[in-house]
Amino acid sequence: IDCAALTIKSGNAIVLRGSSYAERSSSALAAVVREALVGAGLPEDAVLVDTRPRPAYEAGHLPGARHLDLSAPKLRLREEAELKALEGGLTELFQTLGLKSPVVLYDEGLTSRLCRTAFFLGLGGLEVQLWTEGWEPYATEKEEPRPERTEVVAKLRRDWLLTADEAARHPLLLDVRSPEEFQGKVHPPCCPRGGRIPGSKNAPLELFLSPEGLLERLGLQPGQEVGVYCHSGARSAVAFFVLRSLGVRARNYLGSMHEWLQEGLPTEP
Repeated sequence: IDCAALTIKSGNAIVLRGSSYAERSSSALAAVVREALVGAGLPEDAVLVDTRPRPAYEAGHLPGARHLDLSAPKLRLREEAELKALEGGLTELFQTLGLKSPVVLYDEGLTSRLCRTAFFLGLGGLEVQLWTEGWEPYATEKEEPRPERTEVVAKLRRDWLLTADEAARHPLLLDVRSPEEFQGKVHPPCCPRGGRIPGSKNAPLELFLSPEGLLERLGLQPGQEVGVYCHSGARSAVAFFVLRSLGVRARNYLGSMHEWLQEGLPTEP
């Protein structure tokens, strides 16, 4: 993927001369990271979140970075009470981890893990940006931060989210899974069967990894609303951020086919 083409921010590594990164003090390294953020077009005062696997984080992360991976939770989000419960859970998460806007999340590329975690934080109202390359030389900090608790209260951005009922009646819904999944030929073991949401169109995730000309290939226009889904809202989170970076009002069906099938909703073929 040409990450530089995305306004969900990325940047090239800043080359530094002199002492090695490991020899720098934590405060000096933090200053260097702030310079790198600015060089990548990211806010220097951002709260940093590392979404890589825990062992990678412990082996070395950016100074002050919290570790958070929200790629796994599968939530039922159909009733108003369930949306309110998510809002409450995100509030507690934000306050416990000391999260406040702006937040920069980083990982080894534009991974579904990065995007699903960023989607949760952004859905809760935080301003999020993604850093997919250029941060690696500075990930030498071993000590985990002890952030001060914040008073940030989550408020769901409903224009980011589709519920199952909204997805069912959405006029333009893209399934970003593989053609085999879309055709119902294969499905994960957690699902009783394969299939797709009726009326949806297949746009495999690979298409989104080359953003230049993407809207023309999909027949979309900036400002247009489109829904996206996959199996668990992770791959569709990647598509969501790419489309948003191109000016499309994407909405992610977070529950995706996992929830759809659990709810016993109709499928094609």
